[in-house]
Amino acid sequence: MDFFTEYGEGNRYKIEEVIGKGSYGVVCSALDTHTGEKVAIKKINDIFEHVSDATRILREIKLLRLLRHPDIVEIKHILLPPSRREFKDIYVVFELMESDLHQVIKANDDLTPEHYQFFLYQLLRGLKYIHCSKCISSRSQTKEYLG
Repeated sequence: MDFFTEYGEGNRYKIEEVIGKGSYGVVCSALDTHTGEKVAIKKINDIFEHVSDATRILREIKLLRLLRHPDIVEIKHILLPPSRREFKDIYVVFELMESDLHQVIKANDDLTPEHYQFFLYQLLRGLKYIHCSKCISSRSQTKEYLG
């Protein structure tokens, strides 16, 4: 599978399968050959095509790199481009999750109120962590991180 385009660090990962596609690109599951860990790699195509998209992507990456919580997906690694001149795609390595909330809700017609209560609980736990987080300790730092 031609997933990496001349990204030197890409040889660290053995791509297994495509697990999702979205407006920003494609997500594959992979094996980190250095650690033996299964990961998800998100390839974001033409990152600078639209300024608003580039800003959102940068904001997401900057925030997720700071946050460490069981209910928030963790960024493991960001693959650097081969050169600054040829920088148009970005590869972000995440911890591999079994599924995402959208897939769980869409695939299950028999979800109980307790399931929805648990989903809401996890969302609120993550939101509380972000709200109270010491990793972004002051308002000025928050403005700096968010652009």
